[in-house]
Amino acid sequence: MRIRLRPYHPTYVVGWFGAGGMAEGFTKDGINYVVEAIERDPELEIELVESYDDVCVRCTRRVESPAGSVWGESHTCPSAEDPQVVGAVQKTNRVVLQRLGLTFGAIISLRDLVSLLRERVPDLGEPGLEEAGGACFQERYERGLEELSRLYQLRAD
Repeated sequence: MRIRLRPYHPTYVVGWFGAGGMAEGFTKDGINYVVEAIERDPELEIELVESYDDVCVRCTRRVESPAGSVWGESHTCPSAEDPQVVGAVQKTNRVVLQRLGLTFGAIISLRDLVSLLRERVPDLGEPGLEEAGGACFQERYERGLEELSRLYQLRAD
């Protein structure tokens, strides 16, 4: 199975995986869809995309729009209409892709992605990672990394 994620979403997926899912919020259905996909098929692949992903397409704030938006065709959302949010997300996507050594369109196993996240994106409080959860999400992110590392039998370095 393949899941499509924007580069700033894997850190959220990891954190919410460690919490057993997301209880509320406009991205709850999308995050939980991905968390459940991991539980069903831990060997899934992740495709890093620039447009609406498997989290976004289930977001309660996404609406049809003939003109589309910066995030994709035929839909828009409040984040796509706010230039500050667009800039922050695009910056975070660039930072995450650079740290992971990947590009848009890359396809990687979740196992390998978790390993790269542990090694190259250990601290969400670092500059440029605010839209990937930031410092306030760090504890949840670390818990998720621990659980996924156990699932994949990854050793701590």
